[in-house]
Amino acid sequence: MKPKVTIIIPCFNAGLYIEETLSSVLRQRGAEIEVKIIDDGSTDNTAERIQSFKDPRISYMFQENCGVSASRNRGLEVATGEFVIFFDADDIMPENFISTRSVKLELNAAIDFVCGTVRKFDAAGISPELFQGPASDELVDQILLYHPKVITCPSNFMFRNSFLKKHSLKFEERLSSTADRYFILLCNRYGRLAFYPDVVPLHYRVNNKSMSNLLNLSLVRDNEEYYNLLKNTSLIPQRIRNISLFLGNYILFGANWKIGKKVRAIRFAISSFFRNPLKFISKVSNLY
Repeated sequence: MKPKVTIIIPCFNAGLYIEETLSSVLRQRGAEIEVKIIDDGSTDNTAERIQSFKDPRISYMFQENCGVSASRNRGLEVATGEFVIFFDADDIMPENFISTRSVKLELNAAIDFVCGTVRKFDAAGISPELFQGPASDELVDQILLYHPKVITCPSNFMFRNSFLKKHSLKFEERLSSTADRYFILLCNRYGRLAFYPDVVPLHYRVNNKSMSNLLNLSLVRDNEEYYNLLKNTSLIPQRIRNISLFLGNYILFGANWKIGKKVRAIRFAISSFFRNPLKFISKVSNLY
């Protein structure tokens, strides 16, 4: 019997890519799928593009703009699948993307969520460089210490719906671009991830106009909120707390400086310096 998988797709002004994404989802085999699309107040032709698909597996819901995290949470509320994927509206599922993940969960009841490798792509094509989701035993360090080969894009993960419901796991609605990192850290607190290099890779679109690639006040404030939340939880292990917060403050120093918020930048620079004076001096020296 095929497992039922819910694919939750939040979207905002996704008209340019949503048809390609949906087509890749609907071509999946080896599972019964339902697609929950949460349109977060789009003002372009997103709705028209979605409604051109006459497929009963698609459910379209429109809401006033609330943010990507609220959209994912709304999709989770109506998910009826055994497994759940939170898929971005511009990423692509290659053939057997779903089936190679669902079989891992079916064969191992001790695993709560799985991920695989990631290939970036843009208008020029697919990059040969291979990235990955976080590894099972190294997840916290890889996310909090910014491993350069690790991507936390939600599209790469498949979760047991029962696991998410049991622990009331949701995306933090105060966060946007950093919500994926925070959510994966939360899930890791309660459950067990498995990284499988043999599942079909996610094709992760690199778009220079995407929220995560545009350094602006909103993005910087989102990262500040992310670190405020981390500091007030136990998600940072004590063994790496100092270096993690050093990195966070250093990143916020640089980001605020680049957008012209010099006073805030200096405040974060001071915090970073006192976390690790030698490393701070070394990093600043390398800028010149």
